[in-house]
Amino acid sequence: MTEDSFAVFALKRIVLPLAFGICLGTSIKYYTFTNSIPRTDKVQQGYVVPSKLEIKLEDLDGNEQKETILKYDGKQYLLTLDKQGNPRVQAYEVKPAEVIPKE
Repeated sequence: MTEDSFAVFALKRIVLPLAFGICLGTSIKYYTFTNSIPRTDKVQQGYVVPSKLEIKLEDLDGNEQKETILKYDGKQYLLTLDKQGNPRVQAYEVKPAEVIPKE
């Protein structure tokens, strides 16, 4: 194998895959750690503990449009926007549909 062909071989088989792997790994690490909720149980009094938060979408009223649900420490709340567009957290309850037999 000549020096030129070895250089091409090394570039194609070693250097390029290694560079691709480093870029991919860095991207995954950046995405994973920058878009996650911090895990801690120690926050200033009166503030929400981030690791107890969960946000999910669910169709509560059966209208085929999902509502945003904020779950905190085992309790669920509606996460809505007020008239000014500011986030609002509200307690809620879902009442089952009433079945009325026809005579």
